[in-house]
Amino acid sequence: MTEGKTVRLEIDGKPVEADSRDNLIEAARRIGVSIPYFCYHPRLSIAGQCRLCLVETSDAPGRLVPGCQVRAKEGLKVTTTSPAVKDNQRGVMEFHLINHPVDCAICDQSGECKLQDYYMEYDHQPSRIRTYKLNKPKREVFGPQVVYDAERCIMCTRCVRFMGEVAQESQLGVVQRGSWSLIATFPGQPLDSKYSGNTVDVCPVGALLNRDFRFQSRVWFVNKSPAICTGCSNGCNVYVESRGDRAYRVLPRRNEEVNQVWMCDEGRLTYHETNEGRVEWARTGRRDAAESVGPRLAVERAVERIRPLMGKGGFAIYLSAQCTNEEAAAAFLLGREIGATRYLTGGKPPGDSDDFLIRADKNPNAKGVRLVAKAFGVALEELKPGDPVTEKALLAFRTDGLGAAALLPVELLIAVAQNEDPATAHADVALPCASVYEQDGTLVNWYGRLQRTWPSITGSRADAAGAAVARADAGVLTMRKSDAAPGWLWAERILAGLGFTHAIRTPQMAFALFSERAAELSGLTLDRIPDDGVVLASQLPAEWPKRAPRPTARPETRGPQTTPPGTKVGNEASGGSR
Repeated sequence: MTEGKTVRLEIDGKPVEADSRDNLIEAARRIGVSIPYFCYHPRLSIAGQCRLCLVETSDAPGRLVPGCQVRAKEGLKVTTTSPAVKDNQRGVMEFHLINHPVDCAICDQSGECKLQDYYMEYDHQPSRIRTYKLNKPKREVFGPQVVYDAERCIMCTRCVRFMGEVAQESQLGVVQRGSWSLIATFPGQPLDSKYSGNTVDVCPVGALLNRDFRFQSRVWFVNKSPAICTGCSNGCNVYVESRGDRAYRVLPRRNEEVNQVWMCDEGRLTYHETNEGRVEWARTGRRDAAESVGPRLAVERAVERIRPLMGKGGFAIYLSAQCTNEEAAAAFLLGREIGATRYLTGGKPPGDSDDFLIRADKNPNAKGVRLVAKAFGVALEELKPGDPVTEKALLAFRTDGLGAAALLPVELLIAVAQNEDPATAHADVALPCASVYEQDGTLVNWYGRLQRTWPSITGSRADAAGAAVARADAGVLTMRKSDAAPGWLWAERILAGLGFTHAIRTPQMAFALFSERAAELSGLTLDRIPDDGVVLASQLPAEWPKRAPRPTARPETRGPQTTPPGTKVGNEASGGSR
């Protein structure tokens, strides 16, 4: 059904207006009524096999019907709390737990497990089974990202359906029969799909686990914050989960017009660049002669090297397509003030792509950097691999795509960099840059959606920019794990050292640098950008990948799509098991 109509029904005596395409689970969720389920997922076909969602309806008196299969219809009366429904829920939970191991203490799913939640809510009684539990395969490696524990599996088949219907790579199946059923890969064929991590998300129990996150942290210890994936130009909406100054995993966040509720495996691993191989401290000197001097002294030395070259030509600005729009705007402002004669851009090399969520451009903001350049009236040149930088002085904002060979003619290199690489080893002054996951800013994805990202790592190397500047102005010495700061803040510090008083003290002010110069962003501020972003009509492409989500003229009015049971309709939700 492509078009729905509003129907009125009654659930537990309360009137409900629902879409005719909604099933009873989604209709009930509109008024905060939770119908429990395991095998149902709003993005997958209906299996109707867990039997936990059975309810009573007025058009089927004397029997229970599955809430996942029955659609809302005019005048229907639904009961979710009758004695018969409650008895069924207790019975189904008891059957699911007959052979389930009691290993919650060592299970990574503990704390976000539907089996745990439903046991406490709908069963909460000791087992009556007095026999040995079945033994099945444990710790079976399915592929690079996924490990399987068959004893925990409740055979909801969400993972099988996801691989066949969404990933469109049927690499999982159900083998054997009855009590011995389990999920398996085909002989000699691992689960190596680029979307395999989503099977872990949709698993309602601890049967499928992510090998990268396994045994790293308890879920109740981590903080979950919204962000934008930096793995490619698709700009998938994600949550970054962190504790202290360390990120632990990246999960998909719902945005129907960007990534729905899914993401690729490569994007899940992008947090490693935030944790590992960082430029930790501001330093001066190349390679073995480098000396950590602190941010204030490093900026002073950068200013000393820049001042004699101002307005004399031979000075280039390099911007990686990994930069946020705010970092790019501050870089162009700095280039204008010091008289830069050339502006270069580059980034990570292109990679694989498909017709769904993976784009060949592995940089999250290539389109945004060019949009900001246009706002500043700057001619931005692409620095191709192997091309040398002919200018004698180069100020680089992020060093992705800057090879050692390209820097051979450069006599002065000032690098605002996130990770150590050949370019930072060549830098005369290296200033540590905060990752995208550590700062407030904006990115523009491949089709022109301006999206906001938030600082996701609470104990981050990069303190809140405004607070950091305020402390510096007050002369207060603070101890942080490193000197990392957003690129726009380093630009402001250099400008201030050169005697320019632009006073860019917050990400809101950095956003205003280019939004005030771009006609299509007129009147827009950082705080007014919706959580799901703003589509810039001038940037929309002529052709779209076959299955890629895209902006719609009319918002979807159906159920909340994978929202946790009991939450209000319309609330955002990740693509996880909920």
